[in-house]
Amino acid sequence: MEKVKKILVAAGLLILFLFLIFLLVFIMNFSKSLKKQSQNSTRTTEKITTKQQSILYPPVSDAKSRITKKPFGIFVTPQNSPVQPEKFTGYHTGTDFETTPAEANQEILVFATCSGNVRVKEFVSGYGGVIVQDCRIQGQAVTVLYGHIDITQSFEPSVGQNVAAGTKLAILAPADSHFTDGERKHLHLGIHKGSQIDFRGYVQNKAELSGWLNAANYL
Repeated sequence: MEKVKKILVAAGLLILFLFLIFLLVFIMNFSKSLKKQSQNSTRTTEKITTKQQSILYPPVSDAKSRITKKPFGIFVTPQNSPVQPEKFTGYHTGTDFETTPAEANQEILVFATCSGNVRVKEFVSGYGGVIVQDCRIQGQAVTVLYGHIDITQSFEPSVGQNVAAGTKLAILAPADSHFTDGERKHLHLGIHKGSQIDFRGYVQNKAELSGWLNAANYL
């Protein structure tokens, strides 16, 4: 009888030991599962955040890769400018989107980078063809200036018309033409805070740049 009791106790201890091992393995696997779910959730949040950062519609194709010479805020003079010859001096209030030599005779479409009414469509000295649009960026009222564009295209909206982001506005004007005002073929995109239109492409005081937004931060 004593022998049977010892066997039963040993069996009970073995079962308890196996149960503890099973419980430990279960807890470890459960912990790994929670960690994996947390990592997946973090990746999803990062993807959503990245997507939300793209607030503006690209004004031209491959927009970011075209910002190669005159980004927002660069200080240029006729001596140090990455574009030669240079006739301006000051801090650049816009972002320039360049074209390649292969695109010299190609039509490069310009799209509305946000939704809003067209305020201006005219020739402006220093830019050539210009469209100015009222927009809101993250709740802030702004005016968006598209410079060096051919404003004679039939698909271009008229003054007072509301256009949605991604709408075709115009094409880039040819280099050294009337609608670039003698400049190279490129798009100047200026985003000025508030509803007042400011045509200045350069300011002489760096602090004045606070009146504009850097388009590259919203693409």
